[in-house]
Amino acid sequence: MKIGILDAFPPDELNTVSWNDTPVDAYIRFIESVEAPFEYEGYRVAQGEFPESPEACDAYLITGSPRGVYDSQPWITDLERFIQDCYRARIKLVGICFGHQILAHALGGHAEKSEKGWDVGLHSFEINTHKDWMTDMPDQCSLYFVHQDQVMELPPEAELLGGNDFCPNLFYTIDNRALGIQGHPELTRENMVEILEGREEKVGAEVHRNAVNSLENGAPNNQLLAQWVVNFLTTSSEA
Repeated sequence: MKIGILDAFPPDELNTVSWNDTPVDAYIRFIESVEAPFEYEGYRVAQGEFPESPEACDAYLITGSPRGVYDSQPWITDLERFIQDCYRARIKLVGICFGHQILAHALGGHAEKSEKGWDVGLHSFEINTHKDWMTDMPDQCSLYFVHQDQVMELPPEAELLGGNDFCPNLFYTIDNRALGIQGHPELTRENMVEILEGREEKVGAEVHRNAVNSLENGAPNNQLLAQWVVNFLTTSSEA
């Protein structure tokens, strides 16, 4: 099974995090943290590099991005069209952060910059719906978060799986074909320390202080989310 990683990081933003190579490699390491029977192909969609057709891969993962779904850049419009084509072809899609937002936006929902401001650090969220591919089911999960955009309205066919007070539409699936996760299960603690360094003015002193403190409050459930993503991708879209 071949997974296409749709890299939504513009080239001028790649140095904001030490990816230990590229964002594509970081997402592959995330998936490969559990037993994953996949091959991978990276596509720099933020630079206009797309698969020749949805059928070029068996499924796709859309990465995070510092851009917003509302930004007027041609590659964002092209990505929305590609998502719609994949969905119609019943090719599975997983979206992380920006990927989660543009999945919803392209398939009938709505994402925008939230009036609540920045959500940064290690935060937990409730799991309120169980799917067969969600093994070792906890009532609550924790992930690292770095966002101020949110999915405000889910697509009509979406099923909400989890959320919290700050971000209610945090985790959803659509017809067993698309999976959206607002958090960053691909990020390590070292990544978060680096992201928070020098960001106090941008996110605000109190948000920054709470985010730094949150890193001492436990570890994210990255491996559990990796297993869920693998299970989701290997489950038939007809299920």
